[in-house]
Amino acid sequence: MKKILTAALVLALFGAVALAQPVIDGVIGDDEYANSFVDDPTGAVLYWTVDGDDIHLAFTFPARGWAGIGWLTEKTNRKAGGDILIVTMRDGAPVLLDMFQESARGEPVMDEAEGGSNSYTAFAATFANDVWTVEATRPLATGQDTDVDIVPGEPLILMFAYANVMDVSRAHARSTSGGAHYVEPFTF
Repeated sequence: MKKILTAALVLALFGAVALAQPVIDGVIGDDEYANSFVDDPTGAVLYWTVDGDDIHLAFTFPARGWAGIGWLTEKTNRKAGGDILIVTMRDGAPVLLDMFQESARGEPVMDEAEGGSNSYTAFAATFANDVWTVEATRPLATGQDTDVDIVPGEPLILMFAYANVMDVSRAHARSTSGGAHYVEPFTF
């Protein structure tokens, strides 16, 4: 009897560990992520699970065009220095853009343009009925100047932005008009 209980406990623990790591498939399942946050002003919902040295991120975001999230360690010059993830459609397929906000205003630049690289190791997304569903994985610390390290429990400034077009060179509406929103402080 003791062996059966021990085996059941081991299986239950392995099952819990297996459930703790999200599957990056573009579908956010019930209880797939350990944490969530609802951003009422934009309607976005952010989900995340820290898994060792990686973070699994997911979000749903109502938008007719591209949508993005980003984070800063401090806001000294608006959004300059932000680590930005933008999703958009290209040739009928969703794409993830790992970007860096070089200046206080204007569009972010691709990490590669500033000497970095795409830090996301997995990505899947769907876009239907003007709602993005996105899942992605990246290291908490990438070692790149174009990325902001995520330290669980340490406050960051979280940014949400969206546009009415898929062309990422077209800016989001002004923050005062609802096209972008900051959450500070925010902790993963």
